[in-house]
Amino acid sequence: MIPEVIYLHYMNALLEGDKKQCFQIVNNLIEEKTCIKDIYIGLFQRSMYRIGQLWEKERCSVAGEHIATKITESLVEFTVSKLADKKETDKVVIITCINKEFHELGARMVAGFFEVHGWNSIFLGSNTPQNELIELIKLRKPQVVGISNNFYINTGRLVQLIDLLKTEFPNLNIIVGGQSLADGRADCLCKFNDVRYINTLDELENYLQTQIRILKEHLD
Repeated sequence: MIPEVIYLHYMNALLEGDKKQCFQIVNNLIEEKTCIKDIYIGLFQRSMYRIGQLWEKERCSVAGEHIATKITESLVEFTVSKLADKKETDKVVIITCINKEFHELGARMVAGFFEVHGWNSIFLGSNTPQNELIELIKLRKPQVVGISNNFYINTGRLVQLIDLLKTEFPNLNIIVGGQSLADGRADCLCKFNDVRYINTLDELENYLQTQIRILKEHLD
């Protein structure tokens, strides 16, 4: 858990666009052995949700929201560089966003979470053409592909992409994240094998533990 006083200090620095202070706060937490899940949820996720609420109430400008997002993106990279497992690994995950999805922060956090847990994470971000994603999967042979989609209006594109991937790679494990399928709207995934909607970092952590166990059993 992140102490409230630290969160408020961080939130104030983020609203002021004080990148240096934000980095110092996060670095202190890392040096204190705070786990990445607490940093992601207790600082990054909580603060960005709050900034979104402030923006909706016109208490935070578009520019302010963009600055906060960019600072948070750089902090995700920073935490990964500090905490990622440096051992060589053959566990590969590709993380991408659905076409027309421009919110990358959540997907980048997921990619970082994989890296910290010993995976080689390939983050594609937004608007990667489907044919290039397929070619990359053929080249890198990932054990998991993660797809981020935050807008319900893009659910049709999401299902279309999964259908395409499953046609090309029937045994591919796929995870889906983002708010578009929250609150019981993930039924569209039920027709696919080895496709799972993951809504929290706790669920992702459990999923990673399961995947590592399966991979070990396969090697044995």
